[in-house]
Amino acid sequence: MGSDAEANEDRIVATEDGLVLPTVGPWAKRKYHFLSRFLDIFTTAMRSKFERLVFVDLFAAAGFARIRDTDEIVETSSVIAANLRFPFSQIVALELDDKNAAALRERLSRRQQPQPPVIINGDTNDRIGDATALVQGNRVLCVTLADPFSLAALRFETLEVLSTIHSDLVVLLPDGMDAIRNMRTYYNDNPNSSLDEFMGESGWRELIQEPQRDTHEALRLRFEDRLRQIGYKHFDMTRFVNPGGQRMYSLVFASRHELGLKFWREANKVDEHGQRELFSFD
Repeated sequence: MGSDAEANEDRIVATEDGLVLPTVGPWAKRKYHFLSRFLDIFTTAMRSKFERLVFVDLFAAAGFARIRDTDEIVETSSVIAANLRFPFSQIVALELDDKNAAALRERLSRRQQPQPPVIINGDTNDRIGDATALVQGNRVLCVTLADPFSLAALRFETLEVLSTIHSDLVVLLPDGMDAIRNMRTYYNDNPNSSLDEFMGESGWRELIQEPQRDTHEALRLRFEDRLRQIGYKHFDMTRFVNPGGQRMYSLVFASRHELGLKFWREANKVDEHGQRELFSFD
């Protein structure tokens, strides 16, 4: 690898390029900020410890996105990973939409990677086995991002398949924007609901029986318990709110090793405005 200055010169720059541009809310910039910091800390610390470091992006979208109601274009997860100072050995990205997958492939091609990225164009839940088959082995360490576009997009059984590889896990839990808001209306009386599939169980219904309970926190803790059952041991959470202060979603971090938790918490010490802050919602 060359110097940091050389690495910065060949960055994939988020700009209008004629390819598809999904729209995201302004709070997504905060999400991508913390993800970028975490991935940078992770690859910097672990680059000489394993034969391969792999970023697995389960709902990769198009690599760039436009902030809603603005002209601002930002890098999204796989491009963030491709632009790191110390890149992953490989990026494995899954994306359902054909145009998004094609745009992501083109954008990732603009910066040479240690190994060519693998773009799997298909449903994440159906194709997860194809992704994990690429990253088997004791000398492979992964970070997996599960950032579904809706609650219905991710099934817990997909996370169970992921538990067969060595990977830290970052999962978007859409508690405020979906699960809690729709719990009584759409999910509680439907035994085959999207929330049942996301959680991989039906016991979450206990959470709404106590009126004074913080249902957001209870759902998140129950989700962590589900991850604990498939082998994860260390957890943290970063919460996201809309401009009005209403809860939108949480990023749940899970690792088998306490070092992963250390990296995540270090990444969360500086917010997107450069201010140092500590998260302590547990």
